Amino acid sequence: MKNIILCGFMGCGKTTIGKLLAKQLSMEFIDLDQQIEQKQQMSIPEIFSQWGEERFRQLEHEAVAELSRRIRCIVSTGGGALTFSRNLAVLSPQDLVVFIDASFPVCYERIKDSSRPVVRRSTPRQLEEVFAVRRPLYQKAAGLWVSGDRPAQEIADEIAREYKK
Repeated sequence: MKNIILCGFMGCGKTTIGKLLAKQLSMEFIDLDQQIEQKQQMSIPEIFSQWGEERFRQLEHEAVAELSRRIRCIVSTGGGALTFSRNLAVLSPQDLVVFIDASFPVCYERIKDSSRPVVRRSTPRQLEEVFAVRRPLYQKAAGLWVSGDRPAQEIADEIAREYKK
């Protein structure tokens, strides 16, 4: 059975929707960033601070590769994980990659007060530029796009319906 891999910009609702889906479909929920933090025994901001983004992206790739061998999981990826072709390459063709397409204003409202390294060091305009660059990459990666500008349960229900087809 295939996994459901959730992608989208920071704050689009991947973790919230993933947890709802996992409960609804009786599947395991895995947050990729939390997996990295547990394995490294450091927070994502600490990893960025001590080792930099390049090392974080390597750890992220290793985590994607490990998760690609799992079955029947809901995986919430980090905002940049599926913008790298090497991460997409290790996913199973049977996995359902879902792009949660929330607008930038919705995402920004959810992340503006967060401890995320990229949010802390960027202006809203810079984040919007990152959003604009990443959006077509999410679209390319995904087999299913869903609107993220609505209630999380509604989005989870739509993804569950598509998964069961």
